[in-house]
Amino acid sequence: MVISESVLFALVLLSALAHAVWNAVVKHSKEGFLQLAMIRSVGLLVGAALATQLPLPGKGALAFLAGGAFFQYLYFFLLSRSYRALDYGTAYPIARGVTPLMVATAALLFLDESLAPLQITGILLVTCGIFSLIMKELRVSGPGIFYSLGTGIAITGYTIVGAAGVRHVANPLSYVAWLEILSGGGVILAVLLTRPLKGLAFARAHFIRSSLSGVLATGGFGIALWATSMMPVAAVAATREVSILFASIISVVLLNERFSSRRIIAALIIFCGVGTLAFA
Repeated sequence: MVISESVLFALVLLSALAHAVWNAVVKHSKEGFLQLAMIRSVGLLVGAALATQLPLPGKGALAFLAGGAFFQYLYFFLLSRSYRALDYGTAYPIARGVTPLMVATAALLFLDESLAPLQITGILLVTCGIFSLIMKELRVSGPGIFYSLGTGIAITGYTIVGAAGVRHVANPLSYVAWLEILSGGGVILAVLLTRPLKGLAFARAHFIRSSLSGVLATGGFGIALWATSMMPVAAVAATREVSILFASIISVVLLNERFSSRRIIAALIIFCGVGTLAFA
């Protein structure tokens, strides 16, 4: 199936919106890790359903799946820690904001992926816009800043490993399915071993919210990972980090935070960067 670049780009933007929404749900849950586990359970079920209809990824994909699952576990751990230490409007922009340049650098070093001048310009614009959003947040002291920065490193890890994995297999969707099984299964197992009764009670009480959030998380991640099989991974990462802009809008609309002139300028810079990537 042939998909135009404009449609693919729009899908990645939708995945960015989905990511901002489900992260807001995790942050504002009283039991962030249990909420995360419920969200990942949807990914586990979707992955298992897809795996029964698709060929196995192959032995060559095992190392990529193991590496991707490791970085996902690290991401979940650091994300939950950063949300304990910092509010959503601080932790989320820092974690996502440091990734576009790191992903671009890692893609050049490990995937031998070069970018066109216009793509580089777009990534730099998005990065500048993001950093103009988070400059105030970067002055935050304490362990929260390190958890958030570590989350960004974990994002870079699973993005690069995932991009390499989907390009290595014949059917990228098969790789996505098994990664969902591994990442979701690991988180669910952690809850069953440490907090089984509380986990079941939480699942009953928040089933609908968690299920909808899980659909957003699974669909958004699957789209982004699939897109890396057809687009430069740095371009996908930079586009997906527009989720920071969506997160800012969520903070203003739902949390009644002030949309300052700094945020408006940053939004315009990010918009220009995304537009540049769209036409690159």
